[in-house]
Amino acid sequence: MSKELIKKIKLPIFVLAILVLPIFFGSQIPVEIKSISYALSLSMKGVLEFLLPFIIFSFVFSCLSNLQKGALFFVFLLIVCVFVSNFTALMLGYTSGYVGLNLLHFTASAIESSPQLLPAWQFHLPKLISNDIALLIGFATGIFFSFWPSAKAKNIASSLNKLANGFLKKVFIPFLPLFILGFIFKLEHEQILQTALSLYGPVLILIVVSQWCYLCLWYLIASNFSFKKFLFYIKNVFPASLVGFSTISSAAAMPVLLVSTEKNLNNSEKAKMLVPAIINIHTIGSAIGIPILSLATIITFGLPLPSLSTFAIFALYTALAKYAVAAVPGGVIIVVAPILEAHLGFSSDMIGLITAVYLICDPFGTVANVTANGVFPIMFTKLHEKLKTVNLPTFLGGKEQDLPELSEGEIS
Repeated sequence: MSKELIKKIKLPIFVLAILVLPIFFGSQIPVEIKSISYALSLSMKGVLEFLLPFIIFSFVFSCLSNLQKGALFFVFLLIVCVFVSNFTALMLGYTSGYVGLNLLHFTASAIESSPQLLPAWQFHLPKLISNDIALLIGFATGIFFSFWPSAKAKNIASSLNKLANGFLKKVFIPFLPLFILGFIFKLEHEQILQTALSLYGPVLILIVVSQWCYLCLWYLIASNFSFKKFLFYIKNVFPASLVGFSTISSAAAMPVLLVSTEKNLNNSEKAKMLVPAIINIHTIGSAIGIPILSLATIITFGLPLPSLSTFAIFALYTALAKYAVAAVPGGVIIVVAPILEAHLGFSSDMIGLITAVYLICDPFGTVANVTANGVFPIMFTKLHEKLKTVNLPTFLGGKEQDLPELSEGEIS
């Protein structure tokens, strides 16, 4: 096993150990140590919540302001299609979770109340701006500069992106197991962890089945329900999916996915235009997995499931937040955690549990993300071809020579 592969799987292994070891040794650890660990986790959460609005703004601003390849209509259509695709997958995840968890008879009846674990100290930083406001400002600013490019704005966006990525990759992510550990100690102390782990095995199967049923439908539609073309697309994307699973990184799979997309579109320029633009913001695997995990977590804690309208609002903000996802392990759940708290009533304990379980499921979600990003360019190309024949205003790139020449590749 190579050092690079060990480095990639190290974090999920640590998280799995943090989940399992407290079950066997939690009773032997003094309550004082658990309390200190829990306080440290809450303190780290407070720092993250303080910085997260700035991180969200920097990622959204950087992502959207750099979408300058091609006409404005192409940029606008790509942003809209990514949003609609993520939102649809989130609502599918809610539906699949709502139905599937009922069929699995997933309940919280086995969880009994136990003495609560209290933090050894309290730490709080006031929020200067809410995440929702930062998200909307970043979205508006990024779109503005994608339509009216500015070299100075691009440099600022690049600097902000480097700062935010540096904090997550070099400061927060290396200590992510420590961040989770305090919440896991609390869940173990209150007898929630043992029950949750025994229940989440079937939930993982439900997530994977839901993801691949949806992806197969996408590929069938993209291939016009031609089984031969369907196999052609899947065969080309399969190597990229394997890289995504082994590295647990969509970004690491991007070079292979570029080659796959070049084959499926029969044009390297189109692939180079689309794949890098969507690799971190179009995440179908997590869009389906997070709703199912969130519903399972809500049931685990004995709370009522959210209504369709309540979840739709959560899905709306989450689909927007996808533009702010960092290219780091667990990046999606880090950004979505405050939305879970604000719109689905998640507590710190619930965030700790869903973060830990999400990281265990992350390899399967990454495979789904990469596979979905293999079919999205095909679908987007077809839609763009149909819409670009419509007479558009000049400011949207109505002149045909200003638009990227996109068409579906021939299959030889």
